[in-house]
Amino acid sequence: MRGRKRIISEVVNDIDFQKLAKTSPHPRERMRYLAFIHIQEGKSNQEIADILKVHRMTVSDWIKRFNNEGVAGLKEKGGRGAKQKLKPSEQEAFREAVLELQEKKEGGRIKGVDVLNLMEEKFGIKCTLKSVYNALHRVNLVWITGRSKHPKADPEAQLTFKKTSKKPSKKTYLTE
Repeated sequence: MRGRKRIISEVVNDIDFQKLAKTSPHPRERMRYLAFIHIQEGKSNQEIADILKVHRMTVSDWIKRFNNEGVAGLKEKGGRGAKQKLKPSEQEAFREAVLELQEKKEGGRIKGVDVLNLMEEKFGIKCTLKSVYNALHRVNLVWITGRSKHPKADPEAQLTFKKTSKKPSKKTYLTE
């Protein structure tokens, strides 16, 4: 082994990293476990880095985390990405508020801007339209709806018209 001598806990040989790699749902975790399979085989940090296509220092960082925290140090930690604007406890109330807003709307349907205003007024959340549509998606509300109804529409008159209107005759095509 070239380079510095690697200092790693003796516990590394007692752990079945192959099983952990196969059962881990997260790809970055699997990569770390694969690195430790190679460590158990006696490969150097540079060799492991070349195999996994990562930097040598990344492998060293994984080893430090393993030495400090054990296998838990190799697990994927939260904290990446933007946090949801609505807490999970508020999602059902948000869904009900949006449905109520739609019911109160006369003619047409609500727009994203209407929901944006609702989020700001009722939940105190300032966000973008994209966040509004993401929140609606999370509570299983979609914008695919039927044709909107005019506020002055008379459903009974429409039914009567459908019943009394003359149906188009079937066309007959002549073939030669």
